Amino acid sequence: MVSLADAKAYLRIDADDDDAVVERLIAAASDHLKSIGVDMEAAPLPPSVEQAQYLLISHFYENREATGPTTNAAIDFGVDRLIAPHREQGI
Repeated sequence: MVSLADAKAYLRIDADDDDAVVERLIAAASDHLKSIGVDMEAAPLPPSVEQAQYLLISHFYENREATGPTTNAAIDFGVDRLIAPHREQGI
């Protein structure tokens, strides 16, 4: 899982004021990826899964209110492509 320090570096956050927010976003991104069948327990996480997590964290941080389908299209496409090989396949 992405660490607080790594997420803050990715988001270019120097201060500690938003640490609790970033920690919640890390957990939310992880939960989302888990819910769609990505193994978030792998150690280490594949780089593509880490990048998907960074994209979600960044999107959540920059868009703290609900967003519409056009806003999400690029993030959805990027995350979907990154995690596709890592999702559990159902019947």
